[in-house]
Amino acid sequence: MNNFNLKELSTSEIIGQIVMPRLDFRDSDPLPHAKELVQKFQVGGFIVFGGERRQLKEATEDLQRNSKIPLFFACDAERGVGQIVTGATRFPFTMALGAIGDEDLVYRQAGFIAEEMGECGLNLVFAPVVDVNTNPENPIINVRSYSDDPFHVSRLGAAFINGCQDEGVMACAKHFPGHGGVEIDSHVTLPTSPQSRDEFWGCDLVPFKKAIESHVASIMIAHLAVPEIDSSGVPSTISTEVIQRLLIRDLCFKGLVITDSFHMGAITELGKEEDVVRCGILAGSDIILDPRQPVNLIERLVEMVKSGEIPEPLLDRAVENIIAAKRKWLKVKSYQEIVGNNYGEKLLTEITQRSVCCLKGGKLHSKKVSVYILDVTQVGEDISKPFLKCLAEGGIDYENKPLTLRDAEAFLPDKENRDMAIICLVYTSVAAWKGHTNLPESFKGFLRRVAKLNSEKILISFGSPYVVRGFENFDTILCTFDSLDGCQQSVVEVLLGKLEAQGRLPVKLHLNNNA
Repeated sequence: MNNFNLKELSTSEIIGQIVMPRLDFRDSDPLPHAKELVQKFQVGGFIVFGGERRQLKEATEDLQRNSKIPLFFACDAERGVGQIVTGATRFPFTMALGAIGDEDLVYRQAGFIAEEMGECGLNLVFAPVVDVNTNPENPIINVRSYSDDPFHVSRLGAAFINGCQDEGVMACAKHFPGHGGVEIDSHVTLPTSPQSRDEFWGCDLVPFKKAIESHVASIMIAHLAVPEIDSSGVPSTISTEVIQRLLIRDLCFKGLVITDSFHMGAITELGKEEDVVRCGILAGSDIILDPRQPVNLIERLVEMVKSGEIPEPLLDRAVENIIAAKRKWLKVKSYQEIVGNNYGEKLLTEITQRSVCCLKGGKLHSKKVSVYILDVTQVGEDISKPFLKCLAEGGIDYENKPLTLRDAEAFLPDKENRDMAIICLVYTSVAAWKGHTNLPESFKGFLRRVAKLNSEKILISFGSPYVVRGFENFDTILCTFDSLDGCQQSVVEVLLGKLEAQGRLPVKLHLNNNA
């Protein structure tokens, strides 16, 4: 690698270096196709989906052996490798760390994520999310953000970058220039940011400036129109104003510029993939992430280079950046197996316990409760099982009452019984193409009816904290940011008085606690 000469590559291999297709274990064996991409086109790396940790380790080692240039293996491990890979650790959504606000904890979590990545052969994490979630209606950032405070996001984002990169894994701050102020999922269609230029500089860009000061290895560009920065209204992905002028010139970023996935609706709706990719390359992107048709794309881009539609010096600059990053980061390192190591479990427990936020009240007083489950995620399983199990173990007699959207429209809660409390569990989540962060009207109506009762009333949010707005008449309001077993257990321990709610809500809700 140290003696590698760019001139040794053919045009198709130079193009290959800037392309990062997917390696997806969820459907079938992806290795034969991946080997073809490496051997025929010398692709620069892969974004990984699915797989089991040992299987992934064997696959990455096999592909590295087949490549004359070391490969990037990346994944969206914002919440840990277990978010993607079976058998690895999954942490709560990022906002849980925002509620704790402890830079050392974020640093330790990021270091552990990097260790698990290294064990699987992964070397580039598409994290941290440093978007500032200024829009409560945001369907895709939301709890993936640390906070709605740019300086809070900056501190914790920098801690993640340092923790990850100190362990030898490249970090990637995303989604530039800031995806937190919109209310459209870019997986579906192109969002347009309402922020003014001053708002970008005073808020959205603050965490990216801090990430650059922290020597983040890469930055991901959002599929997001920012007319106050580029009046043409094109996505940042293909905007010279956003990439070359704002990111590279004004913010002095010298690392790798990576696009967001080319499977996303915001970019697919623009036209032929090769034409949009060409615009991304001309705008200054180094790596094209997750193209839909990588073979066709590479072949078409080669034709564009030969015809002069893509200048060779521009490609050479991108590949030089890629090779420089590989020389710096992709060093052979022996990672010790951490299967059975309980450090990850301890970190997980610490995060789930310290992140519970009490907005009002706190302790359950009744020994009998009716538990109403409002599952916006519709995961098709008993999502509340960990909560109910811990409740029963705490000596609480409960009735389990799951509500469908249709049931909730006309459902009347039990008649008032001062000896029986009503606990309403609201489950939301962030997921591409789905948007389950807001409460449906039928669930809102049900909660309004409960709020008028004189019984002891408890509202608990597992996911987006914004769903509790408007229900201040509940006696107790608790928030945690995920439905993981540990999150549900910690909330029960707070209700039973066994655990103090230490989290501080990292976003503004403007609740009227005198209601």
